[in-house]
Amino acid sequence: MIHQSPRDWIYQHFFGINRSINGLKMVDLLELGRRGKRSLDGNISYRKAGLLVFILLVFFYYIGSGSIRWFLGRKGPPVLQPLPSCLASKLLRYQDILDSYNGHRSGEDFISFVGNGNIGLSVNAASEIYIKSKRTLSLAVNFKPLVSVYLEGGGEQESVQVQLHPELDLVFRTIPGVLVQELKIHNPGEYPAQLSVEKLGISQWDGATSQTKVIEHGEGGQKYSLVTGEVTSESRRMMVSVVSKRLDSSIEIAPRMTTSLRILTGVAYREVNSHESLRKEMEKEAVEGVKSALAMTWQSLIDAHTEAWRKLWTTGFGISWSYAEGAVNGNRVNATIYYVLSHSPSLLLHNTPQYKMTELQGYLSYAEGCYSGVRTLEAPNLWTSLATLKEAVTVVSYWLLTLEKNGCHYLLKAGADGVVQAMVLSLPGLKFSNQHLELDVHPRELHRDIMLRRVNYGNETHINISINVMDDNRAALFVSMDKKNRDYYGCDAGCLDPPVQLGLVPVQFPVKLTDPVTAILYITADQEHMMDLKHTIHVKEVVEAPAHQPHVLELHRSGNKLGGLPVIFWISIASLIIVFHLFLFKLIYNEYCAGQEKQRIRKHSDYN
Repeated sequence: MIHQSPRDWIYQHFFGINRSINGLKMVDLLELGRRGKRSLDGNISYRKAGLLVFILLVFFYYIGSGSIRWFLGRKGPPVLQPLPSCLASKLLRYQDILDSYNGHRSGEDFISFVGNGNIGLSVNAASEIYIKSKRTLSLAVNFKPLVSVYLEGGGEQESVQVQLHPELDLVFRTIPGVLVQELKIHNPGEYPAQLSVEKLGISQWDGATSQTKVIEHGEGGQKYSLVTGEVTSESRRMMVSVVSKRLDSSIEIAPRMTTSLRILTGVAYREVNSHESLRKEMEKEAVEGVKSALAMTWQSLIDAHTEAWRKLWTTGFGISWSYAEGAVNGNRVNATIYYVLSHSPSLLLHNTPQYKMTELQGYLSYAEGCYSGVRTLEAPNLWTSLATLKEAVTVVSYWLLTLEKNGCHYLLKAGADGVVQAMVLSLPGLKFSNQHLELDVHPRELHRDIMLRRVNYGNETHINISINVMDDNRAALFVSMDKKNRDYYGCDAGCLDPPVQLGLVPVQFPVKLTDPVTAILYITADQEHMMDLKHTIHVKEVVEAPAHQPHVLELHRSGNKLGGLPVIFWISIASLIIVFHLFLFKLIYNEYCAGQEKQRIRKHSDYN
């Protein structure tokens, strides 16, 4: 008896191939083809048809999706190299924030930029410092402050690229003119690594002067380069001073050791009036900025900056994801808010005199008339590309100009805290008007879920507003108070129903359509004012807004009007239809054509 291996058994029973101890006997390919043809002759049984359909489904499921991506030119998930993988692992702690679109992360579509409204720069070694020109950080200073590290002898060190110590660049929020850079370098090898340290510094800055300045901190004095010169923008002349730490041209990293480079750069500038006195004043201000940062521990410096951004992001805007062409989604909204805030100073966090602080708080509290234009979510010029610095600056300038000219000029005077409030108001169409806040948007535009977080109604009150598309395809409003200093009330379109008191628990309001069209929601702290509104709105008819058409909602949910099923599903359905029609054609052919042929054809022996 010849014992067969499992592999021989599979060959023999599934492929018709016999293997023996002495050698391998294979059926000719022609014979295999004949067997396949004979298996398809005659009527196809239900078992064979089911098996064929199952094989097709498995093929499309495992192979078809990749083939479709290849055919459409789409790339599959990227394979992370060591450093990107490291960065991705570092971002896991913020994944919930990113997934809910309550934070911004630079990517392929968004330029990496840091700024605090006073200075800014894109994050690359060749980037210059940018200072304020009119509304944006668009005036370049011919100084490149960022440090790069290279392996001596050419080429970047491989071991440096794979370590879990990414570079940190930030423009400090609470000290107006300070740029912070941190480089962590780890040598995992068994031998010392010699690295070159390079900073481009002055770059064709005509007329600039440079001197060495010693700043006392830590264990002793550290040498800094102090560069001062003029830059011009149209008819304006700016005196700029930059102070930056001097570094050794090379460093040695011991085996299995980590070294941190922490570099502070101070910048001060002002429009030129009296040349010499201004020069000295700007140099002193730049140095004092660095001294203020050096007086803090490194961790407290990072924590203060993080806390400043966290407070700005407490006010926010959320919107459900849409697959419709040209739709504005949460990632672009947050990226745009981030860039606009990077060009806006946090005036309330600076070391501001008390009288000035009171003035800024007054600007932040006075929002009358903001926002009175077309809601910015529907303004295409405000959502163009952010892939380059020039494009990002253009978008920021459009935003600040739009807010300023549509009644939000007082909020903009309050700095970044007022800017984020004005942006959130403008997105859905909220407006402060005559002792109340109103949501002025046509009901037909409410086909996506929208969330407004911590809208400021005075210094002591924050409002949360949600617009949700319910199961019956109608939109509904939900309003709650995040914080309040007195009682607040709300009413829906027309204010015909009695005012409803608002609290921490969300209160639901229906979305109504009026003739003529008016605001769909009113909020105020003055109950009597709200009761009087129904006599001043002057509407002919108030009805519940009609439900959205299913194809409109489906367009946003899936990108097409047919539904959100994947392409592979429709390919599978089409394959089943084709197989069914082939099977039907085979049956019809066998019934009518093959039967007639058998009746007409007779063998010669039949006539004997």
